[in-house]
Amino acid sequence: MENGGILPSSRTFLHLPSEFARSALIYASYVGHYFCDHTYVVHRNRFDYFMLAVVDSGGMFFEYNHNRFEVHAGDVILLDCRHPHTYGAIGSVVFRYIYFGGGSSEEYYKLLAGNQGYFLQPARSIEVQSAIQSIFALVTDKTYNEHRISAQLYRILGELAVEEKQGSIQNTAVLHAIAYMEQHFSERLSIEKIADQVNLSEYYFSRLFRKCTSVSPHAYLVNLRITMARQLLTVSQKSVEQIAEECGFHSTTNFIRSFREHVGCTPKQFRRTVTLEANSRKKK
Repeated sequence: MENGGILPSSRTFLHLPSEFARSALIYASYVGHYFCDHTYVVHRNRFDYFMLAVVDSGGMFFEYNHNRFEVHAGDVILLDCRHPHTYGAIGSVVFRYIYFGGGSSEEYYKLLAGNQGYFLQPARSIEVQSAIQSIFALVTDKTYNEHRISAQLYRILGELAVEEKQGSIQNTAVLHAIAYMEQHFSERLSIEKIADQVNLSEYYFSRLFRKCTSVSPHAYLVNLRITMARQLLTVSQKSVEQIAEECGFHSTTNFIRSFREHVGCTPKQFRRTVTLEANSRKKK
């Protein structure tokens, strides 16, 4: 059970799958975006779903299969919640989660978790991040579409399986470049400047980065900035102009255009939806 620590800006979406979804699809029953303080902790003996979670900021601890381990910003974890488990915040934490089941969920979980019993690695793939964002957009749609959500869950699990088979990124230059972008995304970053940080030519660096991550350095950087913008629009009252500047978009027009392309609505529309959902929960 959850023992508090969930801040008011958090969101949870519940969906009871149809008979068809239970028999044929991978379906999502619970989807949420949590903002938690240091008191957040969950103890369960059993919960009949698989859990996929991505930590946006801060860290979490997990106790599972007699192991204790930590998950930090940028990590994705898969857990079989049908077994006893405990997890909670390390300080403050922001994370997104999806409880799913059905279809080939168990087969994918066994493939990914292997002998370790759980799956944990950095979520570097833009495909994974994009699919998670798509699921959050779909669960807020009044015409909740199980088939489209299932397609995105397969997209996530398939991409994780490909990454696992290929192995995690071993190239030191790419790892350093990712760390540099995560620390300096609010600045005016050119691909040339990022390449200089790892002592590579822009051309070679771009090819190497795409080979290791399946996406260009520019696309990775933009996705990083959009993810942070979503958080600021949710938890702060800063203006769109301020958020654009803090997230590295030095033109509000470019920020709005890029946000719409990635999220499907403008920053103001996104904030309005989040606010309406928060007010609706308070009235219940």
